[in-house]
Amino acid sequence: MLQSMRDNLKGTAAIIVAAFFGFIMVIGGIDFFTGASGDSANKAAEVNGEKISNLDLQRAIQNRRSMIESQYGENVPADLLSDEQLRGPVLQQLVNSAVMRQAAQKSGMVMSTAAVDKEIVQMPGFQINGQFDQQMFRDGLRRMGYSPVGFRQLLEQEMVMQQFAGSVSDSAFATRAGAEKVVAVSMEERDFDYVTLSAAPLLETIQIADDEIQSYYEAHQQDFQRPEQVAIEYIELTPEQFAGNIDISEEDIRAQYDQEVKSFQANIRRHAAHILIEGDDEAAQKKVAEIQSKLNENGDFAALAKEYSDDIISREEGGDVGFTSGDVFPESFEEALANLDVGQVSGPVKTDNGTHFIKLLEVADAEPPTFEERKAAISARLRNAEAEREFVDAVSRLGDLAYNAASLSEPADALGVSVQKSPLFSRQGGPGIAADGKVIAAAFSPEVMEDGNTSDVLNLSDNHSVVLKVVEHKDAGVKPLEEVKAEIASLLKREKASEQLASKAEAIEQKVRSGEALADVSNTEGLTLEASDNTRRGGFGARGEVIDRVFGMEAPKPGAKTLEHFKLASGDVVVAQLRAVRPGDLSRQSKEQRDALMQQLASMQGNAELAAVQQFLAGKAKIEIASGE
Repeated sequence: MLQSMRDNLKGTAAIIVAAFFGFIMVIGGIDFFTGASGDSANKAAEVNGEKISNLDLQRAIQNRRSMIESQYGENVPADLLSDEQLRGPVLQQLVNSAVMRQAAQKSGMVMSTAAVDKEIVQMPGFQINGQFDQQMFRDGLRRMGYSPVGFRQLLEQEMVMQQFAGSVSDSAFATRAGAEKVVAVSMEERDFDYVTLSAAPLLETIQIADDEIQSYYEAHQQDFQRPEQVAIEYIELTPEQFAGNIDISEEDIRAQYDQEVKSFQANIRRHAAHILIEGDDEAAQKKVAEIQSKLNENGDFAALAKEYSDDIISREEGGDVGFTSGDVFPESFEEALANLDVGQVSGPVKTDNGTHFIKLLEVADAEPPTFEERKAAISARLRNAEAEREFVDAVSRLGDLAYNAASLSEPADALGVSVQKSPLFSRQGGPGIAADGKVIAAAFSPEVMEDGNTSDVLNLSDNHSVVLKVVEHKDAGVKPLEEVKAEIASLLKREKASEQLASKAEAIEQKVRSGEALADVSNTEGLTLEASDNTRRGGFGARGEVIDRVFGMEAPKPGAKTLEHFKLASGDVVVAQLRAVRPGDLSRQSKEQRDALMQQLASMQGNAELAAVQQFLAGKAKIEIASGE
């Protein structure tokens, strides 16, 4: 299901899916793909007799992978996106989904049609300027391969599951005592002063001998490990590479325009409205007869739709369901609509959704655009189409040309493209094309990395193919000394500078403990005293390091101060004097802050309880995981 949705996403459909995902994924750990395929593929797991197929699992893995990529971009390490990495957590997610859905069904939870319809009309992906648009709704579902009924059923199932999850998580609450403990730590404030002894002036004077570097290197081999790495040369093919060399004649553009005009004239769009009566029982038949009678008496169609129609989405618009080109509605609906004149109303028309009275509101028959208006677009489309053909032909030739090639230069010349080379990268991937999982897998495969063979043609997407060859290979091991020599020298310089500064810091501490004020000592030493009052946890850079260390200092006794010195990553040494510590006080927060905190704590507690319920239900369930999972 997911792949077909991805393949058909275009324009507003992508927005619709994003909106739908946003609604569905509100509940952590619940995936709406579970159970979609039944027996359509081999079983990956079974939960209380409900099968989770391998196809369900693969679709859910792809969904999780897409979510990670959309959240973190192209720089996600390839191993985090592999099937092996995602399979276990995603399968557990599907099992959790199954036990939660089964529990919701067992508890008798249901969702009314009106509630489902209300959720649909509020989805941003189905709206224009904040208002639900019937045509966007139907066109979007058609592109994704859903019928309105099927979409409602899917949404209803997920809303019931959300209702069940909410019945657990929303019942959680936070106590004031718990909130006070959290605030006491998280909003603690400290007052302190500090001076910084800079290592920078010393670094230029400190000399590090080669034997010192050698000794450090030998003693810290674990810090200089390098993973196995390869560098590749590769040929990359895309349609865009061929488009620039293609010329499209005026004659070809004119012929395509003439064809467009013919198609445009034949593509009539009809604007429809309907009155839907669901069911086929006696009450439904009675309503159909009443509507027919009122229509025979020239009753207002829009008013009758508002009064009688079971289509809650369209009835408020007088039954308006938008335009169709003959492929939006069920076949019998489209046939009846096509036989109507503008303003005419059909008799009762039956579909799987119920009985319809259909009215043709208008027929769209606009004039086609002129040749000049369409020329540039047609030329671009023809050029892209020809580029696609050349791309496909090049991809089909690439495998044969690159097979057993000593280098990729000859195949590249034959195809009129260039050979590119990557920097060294590990199994975690690298920049550019080296971030792609297929490229990484091929580059580190034994036949390519060890045997020196050219890879098969890798289809990274429909319009992106690559063939590669490893041109450099470095085994995992310790980086050579020459590669890390400068790094070690810099580190040792900072350590020696810190040692020298520590002696000075101890002297400053001794003077302060002897009764001198830190301000006076810092002034005598030519140092700058920094005062930091009402300071809370957190911060960045050197300032963040100082705050982190100060919050680790022992709180001073009443009337006293705590004095301590410590070094920073830069080699600088800090002498800090802690004057006061004040735990966070919930009563000092505004009502809005207290309410927000209580809500956040309740939410955290609710999530924990929901996870516990999921674990309990899974523990009671009969769960079978297929071998190899």
